[in-house]
Amino acid sequence: MATDFRPQMISDISGITVRDELRWRAWNGCIADLWGVRCEAGASGRYVSRAPRLFVLLGDIEEGGIDIRDAAGRQHRLDGERRLCFVPAGYPIESFVDRLDDLRHLDLHFDIAALDAQSGGRIHPCQFLSPRIGFSSHTLSVLASLIADDCTEGRRDDLYGESLVLALLTELLDLRQATGQQPDSGLSRRQMNRVIDYVRANIVRNLSLAELAALIGLSPDHFGVAFRTAVGKTPHQFLLHCRVEAAKELLLHEESSLSAIAVDTGFSDQAHFTRVFRRLTGRTPALWRREQRAQNGPVRTVAVESSKRHPAFIPNAPASFNRQIST
Repeated sequence: MATDFRPQMISDISGITVRDELRWRAWNGCIADLWGVRCEAGASGRYVSRAPRLFVLLGDIEEGGIDIRDAAGRQHRLDGERRLCFVPAGYPIESFVDRLDDLRHLDLHFDIAALDAQSGGRIHPCQFLSPRIGFSSHTLSVLASLIADDCTEGRRDDLYGESLVLALLTELLDLRQATGQQPDSGLSRRQMNRVIDYVRANIVRNLSLAELAALIGLSPDHFGVAFRTAVGKTPHQFLLHCRVEAAKELLLHEESSLSAIAVDTGFSDQAHFTRVFRRLTGRTPALWRREQRAQNGPVRTVAVESSKRHPAFIPNAPASFNRQIST
């Protein structure tokens, strides 16, 4: 989702040059910047931002690292084990690069106001006040790497990135313990039908977590947990599932090219379509089409009346799931 939020980072660097073009993604509540830089001997920098941020070292570090001096003059170390650095808004730090010629890192800048508004009170500005310099977390590192991959590819739906950011914030802020009341175990049939109908009707669009949550009056993080509990998939996984099922109908009943079907079902291109289709079915679209037509014989193009089927019905989904949404 587009955002007007700007991190407004102020930096003073020496011996650091940008090696690769900046890759970035923006969602409601977060901006991700992926940097690749070259560092000279003795490279250093001073940084302060108006927004809180999470800095994550990526890739192979080997024996090198970054020495950090915080606002109180304390020394910290980022290296292959301790890759993470959380810096509150307005908190100045100094960095000194040690034996790293090339450096790849991710900056996640958080919009506190947006996160507070969309979390239903679970995320509060006070949770972003304490610095954590030079710490390790396997979960956060994995999530950061996935976000960095999304910045590089730049072709996934906002649902995917928003879900990663929500998972990262849950771990970073320890939201599982910060709230004494857990979200509802799932969604009502009416809520599920409304969301599922909406997703099926908008599979070609770049849907956001906030947009789907607003349909049934929930906060995005509450909705994400409740939807997965009810359906067994994240909203992004479910959107991809719907796209693949729609593509199957076209593969069976139309003679359109794979590239045309990819566009008609919301994928960015044929390569993206093939990758997702194979992951969910075990077959490429072309192979799946040949196998289905060999088994069923020549297929005549037949117009399928939407009224013959409940709009929320998902072909090939578990029977228990379709029983839930059809009653």
